[in-house]
Amino acid sequence: MDEIVGILKSPTFWALFVPALAGVVTFYLSKAAERESEWRKEKLQLYLNFVGTLSGITDFEISIDNEIRFAKACNDLHALASAEVLKALHIYQSKMAISNTSSTPEEKQESLDALILKIRKDLKVRPKDKDSEFKMLLWTSGRRKV
Repeated sequence: MDEIVGILKSPTFWALFVPALAGVVTFYLSKAAERESEWRKEKLQLYLNFVGTLSGITDFEISIDNEIRFAKACNDLHALASAEVLKALHIYQSKMAISNTSSTPEEKQESLDALILKIRKDLKVRPKDKDSEFKMLLWTSGRRKV
């Protein structure tokens, strides 16, 4: 027991222990930040791909291939998206479903706005958006596919 107390009182022990501990903590924190950064990049790419498919399902751009791309992008979101994003996605899908003949254009727009807001929240976009002021505007070429 006296040996342990002697080691703990030794300046040499502390001169070695403190820097070693600092190194371990620094390494752990930098690896955690690196993993978080990679995770965010993957999510960003997934979300950008999804948003990119949205224009393909507008009245002017709709095609079977675009519908398939959109469906795949929706399914891919289930790999990394937050539960809040997925809930908003499911609401948007139900409003946009061909079988849903009772959805109004306003309801469809509101569900799209809510979905994009949840995505932006999940990505921690700064500054934070005000829900009441945010509107997602899908821009298309305005030309019908031939």
